[in-house]
Amino acid sequence: MNFDETLKSTFNSHASIALVRADSPDLLQLVMDSAMELDIEWHLFDNRDNILSSFTAMNFDYKKYKVEIHDSAGDQSCASNAAQFTADGHANILMKGLISTGVILKSVLNKELNLLDQKLLSHVALFSLPNRGKPVLISDAAMNIDPDAETKIKIIENAAAVARKLSIEKPKVALLSAVEKVNEKIASTVTNDTIVKSHKFDHAIVDGPMQYDLAMSKKAAEIKQYESPVAGDADILIMPHIDAGNILYKVLITSAGAHVAGMITGLKVPFVLTSRADSKEEKYNSIKLAIKMLEHNKEEV
Repeated sequence: MNFDETLKSTFNSHASIALVRADSPDLLQLVMDSAMELDIEWHLFDNRDNILSSFTAMNFDYKKYKVEIHDSAGDQSCASNAAQFTADGHANILMKGLISTGVILKSVLNKELNLLDQKLLSHVALFSLPNRGKPVLISDAAMNIDPDAETKIKIIENAAAVARKLSIEKPKVALLSAVEKVNEKIASTVTNDTIVKSHKFDHAIVDGPMQYDLAMSKKAAEIKQYESPVAGDADILIMPHIDAGNILYKVLITSAGAHVAGMITGLKVPFVLTSRADSKEEKYNSIKLAIKMLEHNKEEV
């Protein structure tokens, strides 16, 4: 399946989104468009008067649609109110607006709310790349800075779980490094080699260390005589550290014409976390990804 087919949804799951710090033109435009086009219930946490003024200027009668404004003042109030609202079961998707990731995470990770589902939170992004027939998942470009073997195993498991919910039953996972051979001076090669040799993944095919071109190009693998069931056909790319992940993420979008849908996994609800520079389309894609997760969760119940 291509990127659009992978994100295609029946929208038969009731999507209720808590948007933290919603008061920005692009976010409110997204709320308006999605509320009018799809059966999405929006809960906006921010200054009520400002949002009402913006909706008036947009000529949007939000009362006709499932849009509710929760008056909150300041980042901390918006984050804590939205997290509590979600924990209480009133929203099944959490979305970051104009607020720092650190502030919203502090509220989300409040142990009293019991929102954590896995031992580790990690960022997963689904990319559509030019000249590639299928999308690829990239993790972790936004959460975990320099993962050791234990942390990277959890990142792999989180990403593989997302892949399976996107109908990739046994994803091929490439553990990326600068080179494909173990080099003691390049820590990621040692970590990746340790994972492959010491850990068994029941629902994924994992190999590495591996260079990006070997993971994504069968021709490159043939030329370099690199044999692996993952080579040239990776479904998931696991970053060596956040520097490489963040740079690759932004290069693919800014310079390579890629499209993306991103979210945080590891919570009991999908957590949409996008960059402030992401376009409205990319934010919309991320919402679709979150709804796909909801649909799969509903099927499992």
